[in-house]
Amino acid sequence: MLLTAGLMVSACAPSPAPQRTPGPTAAATPSASAASSTPEPTPQTGPVESFLAWIDASRAPDTEQACAGLTPELADRMIAELNSSGPVQVTSCAEMISATAELYRALGQSAEVDVTVQEQTDTEATLFVTYLASGDCGTVVMERSATEWIINELSEDCAA
Repeated sequence: MLLTAGLMVSACAPSPAPQRTPGPTAAATPSASAASSTPEPTPQTGPVESFLAWIDASRAPDTEQACAGLTPELADRMIAELNSSGPVQVTSCAEMISATAELYRALGQSAEVDVTVQEQTDTEATLFVTYLASGDCGTVVMERSATEWIINELSEDCAA
């Protein structure tokens, strides 16, 4: 539960904006513009950078960015855990991110973390995360879509 609360409260900073190249000009030939507009999408950042961006966004709070960094299943689990463990009741991911950001701000808790990659493939990564201010820890399991890494519901707290 501490990881879930930590994930909720420590959430994300906006990911760097993807670099965009100017589109073809009106003078470009159809074959040139077709060739330049079909690159395969690739992630702009790795899983560690994506997790750190999520932490920054969740603390800001940038609810849109923070919620986009979670699978719907994880967001639902985090909402249920927050509702069952405290006086704050929320019904959406955005409300959860806002509430936890306010709790962290009120407690003056730092968002500093130590992150170690335990495993990583092209589509999945498992990070071991320790929140430096509290010592709370856990595994953060991330999955990659075509263009981004997001935190999934397999993430867990350290065993007590």
